[in-house]
Amino acid sequence: MSALLRRNFDEPSCRQAAPSSGSTRKRVAVVPCALVFIETGSTGSPNCTRTDPLCYLEQAITLNRSLIAVGLPRLTVATNVAEQIEQYLTKVDSDSRPRVLQLSPSRLTLPKMTRFYSAHFKLDMMEQVAATLHEGELLMLLDTDMLALRALDEELLRRCQMIGVGAFDISDQEFSAYGDARVIRDLETVAGKSLRNPRWFGGEVLLASTGFVNELVPYAHACFERYRLAIDDLNHNGDEAFISAALNLLADEGHQIIDLGAHRLVGRHWSGNTHRDLRWFKGCSLLHLPGCKRLLEREAHRDTFSAERVWRNLVLRHELNRTVWPLRRWVRSRARSRYDGRLQRDAIRSTAAVDVLVFDPDAGRLSGLVSRLTSQGMQVMPAITTEEARNEARRLNPRVIVASSPIGAANAGDLLGDLSRLPDRSHRPVMIAFSIDDVCLDWGPEWDRWFPRSADPGEVVRAVRDALTRR
Repeated sequence: MSALLRRNFDEPSCRQAAPSSGSTRKRVAVVPCALVFIETGSTGSPNCTRTDPLCYLEQAITLNRSLIAVGLPRLTVATNVAEQIEQYLTKVDSDSRPRVLQLSPSRLTLPKMTRFYSAHFKLDMMEQVAATLHEGELLMLLDTDMLALRALDEELLRRCQMIGVGAFDISDQEFSAYGDARVIRDLETVAGKSLRNPRWFGGEVLLASTGFVNELVPYAHACFERYRLAIDDLNHNGDEAFISAALNLLADEGHQIIDLGAHRLVGRHWSGNTHRDLRWFKGCSLLHLPGCKRLLEREAHRDTFSAERVWRNLVLRHELNRTVWPLRRWVRSRARSRYDGRLQRDAIRSTAAVDVLVFDPDAGRLSGLVSRLTSQGMQVMPAITTEEARNEARRLNPRVIVASSPIGAANAGDLLGDLSRLPDRSHRPVMIAFSIDDVCLDWGPEWDRWFPRSADPGEVVRAVRDALTRR
């Protein structure tokens, strides 16, 4: 198997079918384009470990060389610092230099500390580059950490040209990694409405005509504004969130979107993802290699480019990871079981937002208690419904919970959630029951104190104060 994977890309089973000599059909022209947006002080990509922002340009140089090697047009690098990029490229041989396009100032505003900050400006690149296309040309929007292995399928390009768009549907990966409910909720939040068939599209490649881009851009800007307002509540930061939402809105209006991944025009490969079959990736025209950025950067400094050399390196990494993966999982599981409890308790203790949560379903009986606790300088949050009490307990992590009893629908486990399973009771909220009658019921071991209805509320206040003092 490893010998098969290491072979070059000229074997008959992998060779692209050549057009017949008598064919007069015109080839579909594509304009490959990638973003190198440099902003000092931004967070950058969590997947990139280098601090030099020009590392993205080095990746683009390798991408450009690979595109040329398979007969595709030269890459255009769209950037906000064209002069700096041009200066760097003077050190690169002319055959390896991508074209450079200066972007106009962006209308997008968001904090520089946003994850994947630079990637958000792909929307500007898409809009500005599409305006320069000739009739019939397709914009091919790419990430810099990609590699071209073979020519693109002409029939697929013609279908994209006819429909106007081809995108990379990675819903299967996103749904399985983060949960379909969570991903769909984020998509619909950014889209601003329920979606008929929510899909998540990868940002590493998009094929689009000028006409389709002109339709997409207004939707994408509207989605970006909703994305910006909800950014702290979303699982994903970056262009994929609002571009995917905009594509979904157009799909709901009847626009067809060709899935480029299904045709193996592109594949996203992580070197540590050892359960995927490399033979599938070898048949792709383009590879996205987010975990191999350094490999692509080093390749930019070689005298000659070789896709086979890069592929052999990928195979080697894959085989090594297959060997160490079981051991790595075992070590991680041991470390997790040993330290998770301590880390969770430390996080709970350090993130408490209020002193006391008071849960009273009849909305009045414990109001006097709330006033007394507040008058003594304690931070108190009242809750009326069971659902509200559960949510506030999880969100605010109170140090003490005082609840009416018997409450039936909500027991200590309901209110504590995962904290009820901590072996060390000193690191979860103190649970105090203030009953609606004088009958002492068996509330279970989660409750720390119980007071009958006839008890002086001052006793409950003292119990709360004592509990906070011990903490």
